[in-house]
Amino acid sequence: MMIVKIIAVFFLSTAIGIMYRIPRKLVAYAGLVGVVAWIVKVMVESGLHSPILATFIGSVAIGLSAEILARILKKPASIFIIPGFIPLVPGGSAYNTIVKMVQGDYISGVTMGMKTILTGASMAFGIFISATIVRLILDYKNNKYEEINANDDH
Repeated sequence: MMIVKIIAVFFLSTAIGIMYRIPRKLVAYAGLVGVVAWIVKVMVESGLHSPILATFIGSVAIGLSAEILARILKKPASIFIIPGFIPLVPGGSAYNTIVKMVQGDYISGVTMGMKTILTGASMAFGIFISATIVRLILDYKNNKYEEINANDDH
């Protein structure tokens, strides 16, 4: 059953990539980023039982894998980030929030709404953290390279 879900996530992410008109030869990579993020989220959620933390870690996985692919393929990371996010979007949770509110179950609606908002915020924060990590690593490498070259000049 897990294989079927992985295949579905791959096709979902690739379909979003096609819809956003990313280059054809990069569509499979975008699907792969979605699969990696979803697998990370499912594994973390099954171990820690925290969908918000799992989504955060899945988002970090999206950011890091997108940045790695961007460097390897010399393309913008956003090509891989946007389709990769789709499997993590809390659409079902947002829908259930609205249903609870319409039914008059405001306590459950607000509770679900807060979880949905926190999940969305964790996605944004995960991308921010991964972009910061990549920037720090690249700056460190560039500074090391400059130090080596400066020492060679003397």
